[in-house]
Formats: sequence, structure tokens, C-alpha cells
Amino acid sequence: MVTPREYIPELLAPAGDMARLRYAIAYGADAVYAGQPAFSLRARENGFRNLEDLAEGIRYTHERGKKFYLTSNVIARNFKVEAFQKALLAAIELAPDALIVADPGIIGWLRREAPHIPLHLSVQANTTNWLTAKFWAEQGVERIILSRELKLSEVLEIQKQVPGVELEVFVHGAVCMAMSGRCMLSNWATHRDANQGMCNNSCRLPYRLYANAEVQDDCYQAHQGNFSLVTSDPKSEMEAIALDEDPWGTYFMSSRDLCAIRSVEELVQNKIASFKIEGRTRSVYYLSQVVSAYRQAIDAAMLGNPLPESAQKALLCTDSRGWMPGFKTGPLPQNYEATQVPAELGCVAAQIKSFREETGELEILVKNPITVKQEFEILTPEGMFPCTISDLKNFKNEPAEILHPGTNGSLRLRDLMPGITKNADFSFLVAKKMSKTSK
Repeated sequence: MVTPREYIPELLAPAGDMARLRYAIAYGADAVYAGQPAFSLRARENGFRNLEDLAEGIRYTHERGKKFYLTSNVIARNFKVEAFQKALLAAIELAPDALIVADPGIIGWLRREAPHIPLHLSVQANTTNWLTAKFWAEQGVERIILSRELKLSEVLEIQKQVPGVELEVFVHGAVCMAMSGRCMLSNWATHRDANQGMCNNSCRLPYRLYANAEVQDDCYQAHQGNFSLVTSDPKSEMEAIALDEDPWGTYFMSSRDLCAIRSVEELVQNKIASFKIEGRTRSVYYLSQVVSAYRQAIDAAMLGNPLPESAQKALLCTDSRGWMPGFKTGPLPQNYEATQVPAELGCVAAQIKSFREETGELEILVKNPITVKQEFEILTPEGMFPCTISDLKNFKNEPAEILHPGTNGSLRLRDLMPGITKNADFSFLVAKKMSKTSK
């Protein structure tokens, strides 16, 4: 059992914009990370567009006693260096709790120009051994975000050899087919450089095998039967990799998502500083479920308790690309069968916007079809609770039998769930999935 006085692990969640930031904190994140405008690896999809957006995010986070880390991790080219330096100095004035950086030249410059700002070394720097970690610690880096490719034993060896530096590990989210994101596929295919924040996720696309050298739509024919990726080397120990093709193609490079929730207990026992969730572009529903799951897992591990069933259930209510446990355990990273695996236990039916105290109604934004006869649960920052809908109203405030996706409406519950009146604007209606034997 680890007591909070000895060690306090950090649950670090993604904040792609202010809405995601608010949900991450509401569901238990200790810190958030957000991209610097134009200079992070989510430059195309960053909801923090300017300094005013960053200032609002930092202020909101600090008012709630949490930390805000600014991701500034592009690998700069000559024409970007001066603009990057100016942007960094302006962002530092807003007092983020740390900068997440990757470029060695920028790190050296920051140590000279802004020695007071804590630096966290981005996963883009590909730290995979203790000697590299020791080097960066000697350059004044306070925390190192380790490569996703490491075994747990390798993580612990780095911690043992370099005890003075904090270690941050990814525990959940998307994984790149390249070495911790240092990929050139997007640049090669569409001239969008992933290392400049412009990745188009070329590895996630379906691909097809052609018999002809020239790629033309009219020469493609779907294969008959199954085929495998094999090597002709008789000395190789590599097993044949079974591939499958659906009507859209074959997923050669789309990696499974990381899900290391079963490693949380061991990571806590070894006092890893920060547990990082990936997903600055994921939905607020996904973010809420995942943050809730890892909050429960960390809190249980701190008390010496087993992983809560409710934490595992929360993850089963989210879509993924299929899971792998990470830290070099379990199945291969690639999922050759699909690039999307639906949630097993439930899906978001509606995002709750507010609670009307005078009528007892919940205002909602509908995400999936809703009827009174369905089974639902309410997801709140306090947990998930079964609920029953007594009546529905459409966007015209008229009684309705069904509400359709993309519309606004309202509903009344037979019994109000704990905390729903206080946290209505951070809650969701979750449709329970029926079992195969249900009618």
C-alpha cells in the first residue's frame, strides 16, 4: 500500500480545446496538456488558437488547483526557428506549469533565455534508455516522457539509474506505427509533415493489393480466400501474419490503441510520476470515460485495492481500434482486421447540457436515437448510475416517442441520479448495449 504522503501520482489528460479541458478536470485529471498554437503536433486540430485561448485555459486550470502543460514539440526547421522562439516567450508569460519540448536546439535556448520555466521532454525525442535520460536531466529537463515502445522493466531501469528525473508514461490512447510518432508516411503520401503537426493519419487508411503495377480502379479485383504476410527466409522465426480484406481494403499499418490499465498497480507501486492519456482530438464523452477509469484505477492502487470493475466497464463503453496492453506484453500492436472497434457495453446516447430545476428536465444534445423503452445509465463525475426515462420532448418542447441524432431535446428521469443537479453540464446519457440473447 502506498500512502499519499509518500507519493502522489499524476493523472495527465489531453485538452484539445476548452471544452475537453473542463471535462478532463471534472472527471479527475490532476493536470492537462494542450498544444501551443502552430507549434505542436496537433497544429491542424488544436482548439487553442491564440494566446487568449491559452490564457483562459491556464487560468481555469489553476483556479481549480490543477496543472497546465503546454505542448510545444515540433521539430523546427530553419524558417520556423525565429517564429517559434517568439511564440515560446509569449506563451511563457502566461505561466504554464511546464513546456513539453522535443527540439534539442530549442531546449538549449530555453535554458538560457527562460531558465525558470520547467521543461518536460516530449515523447518525440524518443528516450529509450537510461543514458539518454541522464543526459537530458543534466541539461535541466525535469521530466522525461518515455517512448511507448519500452518494456516495463526498461522503464524501471531508467528510474533506477536516473532517480533525480521524473518519468511520464503513456497508459491509454492511440499508438503510431512509427517509433513514438517520428513518422514520414504522411509527408511521403500527401506532403503533410507529421513532425510539423500536419499528420493526415495515412497509417489508419485501408489499403488494397493490386495484381498490376499500375494502380487503377478498374483493374482491382477482391481476393478470394485468405492470405498472409510471410517471409521466405527458412531461418526466420517470424510467424506468418494473417491478413484479411473487407470491402474497403486491408489495414496493414493501423496500430491497436494502448490500454495499460492493468499495469497501473505496478506503475504506482514503482512510483512513476505521471500517467498520460492520449487523445486531444477525441470526444468529450470518450475523454470523460477514460479519465474516470484511470482515476479509479490510480486511487485504488494507492489504497492497495484491486482494479475496480467500474473502471474496466468505463473503458468498455468507448470505441477503439482494438486494444493492446503496452509495455511489450500481450498481442501484436497492429490490428489487421479493422481500424475501428465499437464499444462493447454501451455508447453515448446524449450529451447533457443543463438541468432545469423548475421542471426537473435535462436538456440534451442527442448523439444516438433515444426512446423511452431503452435501458440507460447516467455518466457523471461521481460515477455511472442506472436510470429510467419517464418522458421525452423534442426541440420544439413537444412530447416525442423518439429523439434523433443531431437534434436538441429534453427528458425527465423517474429518479434523479446522485450529483446530476450539480454536474448536469458534465454528464452523459449512455445507452446500454443489449446482449446477443436479449430481445
